[in-house]
Amino acid sequence: MVKRITSVIFSFFLFIVPIYADELSIDSDKYILYNLNDDSVIIEHNSNEKTQIASLTKIMTTIVAIENVKDYNRKVTITKEMYNNIEWDIAVAGYKVGDKVTYNDLFYGAILPSGADAVNALAYSVFNNYDSFIKKMNDKANELGLKNTRFSNPIGLYDENNYSSAKDISTLLIYALKNKKFKEIFTAKNYTSTTGVKMKSTIETYNAKNDNENLNYITGAKTGYIKKAGYCLATTAEVNGIEYLLVTLNAHTNGVPHIKDAIKTYKYYSENYEYKSIVKKDTVVVKLPVKYSNEKKISIKANKNIKHYLKNDFDIEDIKYIYTGKKYITPFIKQGTKLGTIEIKYKDETLDKFDLIFLQKVKFSLFSFIWAYKFIIIIIVIIIYIKIKSNKIKGLKKRKKTQH
Repeated sequence: MVKRITSVIFSFFLFIVPIYADELSIDSDKYILYNLNDDSVIIEHNSNEKTQIASLTKIMTTIVAIENVKDYNRKVTITKEMYNNIEWDIAVAGYKVGDKVTYNDLFYGAILPSGADAVNALAYSVFNNYDSFIKKMNDKANELGLKNTRFSNPIGLYDENNYSSAKDISTLLIYALKNKKFKEIFTAKNYTSTTGVKMKSTIETYNAKNDNENLNYITGAKTGYIKKAGYCLATTAEVNGIEYLLVTLNAHTNGVPHIKDAIKTYKYYSENYEYKSIVKKDTVVVKLPVKYSNEKKISIKANKNIKHYLKNDFDIEDIKYIYTGKKYITPFIKQGTKLGTIEIKYKDETLDKFDLIFLQKVKFSLFSFIWAYKFIIIIIVIIIYIKIKSNKIKGLKKRKKTQH
């Protein structure tokens, strides 16, 4: 209860200025926002377009390393080779040649400060071959069905053959977060290596140098920047019990456009959307005719509660229940039988579907049963009458022949 109250108070101060739909204009050219509570896409724009992704590449680098290292505490020696292709302006974790660090140190170094030294150390050591590591990255992309993704280096340096899309990065991140170790790292804000190197998440560093916004609701982040890619950002957030995942790519405004885009997007959706009840257990979703009973029609209820993430101007009157299934009910239908399916539509959009289960009782009426088949019964009676009459006539004829 205390946690809920705290969340409400926090949200009030964080999102005190309302944002309207026409105000949601962000700098990033490609993006996708997920509602992780029900695994659905809230909004996307150019999400399948191939593009440079800068250091978001390191999400794949890190999950591939984690999945292929058995002992996270095993030591790796930093070599000169691991500093190949690392220019002076590329972010590093701070390891020095000759340092003996654990794989765990390298995982954190790759994600939090986006360290190219940590990334190269993983690429050279996990399979003892740099090219083999990149092949594993591409194999994993194929395994996950990332059709718009290819890797040529583990850092995210500019290369025409190192690209992805907002959709693919979101798919990759959702997959990676299922790994306990990756999630632990991705959601960390600070870390100190076994060699004493102190690290801070790049989003915290960017934020401290600029507006210093309250980002406590952002639960995990990975930033990226190179000139060709612009500012890129993959984040997870939780506001009012709703978990989000946002990937934004190719923001080019000076400053921290990727962080501002994340703040604006989370602010807008958490202020203007929430879960709305679209069906309740006692909601009558269809009325079906009844056979062989005194009841003419029966109201079938949903038998379940369903909520959906919708805008605050949602009107329950615009909800329609489209039923497909049995045309009528009889007393012979057992409780628990599936009658059909209900499609819940809102302004021509399908929000949900569910099986409609029959849980009621219908009393049998002999009179109604007979009345339903009255014509057949009359025909049968007539046939029996004709048969009896015919037999009597045949009997009379036989007796007359016998008498003669």
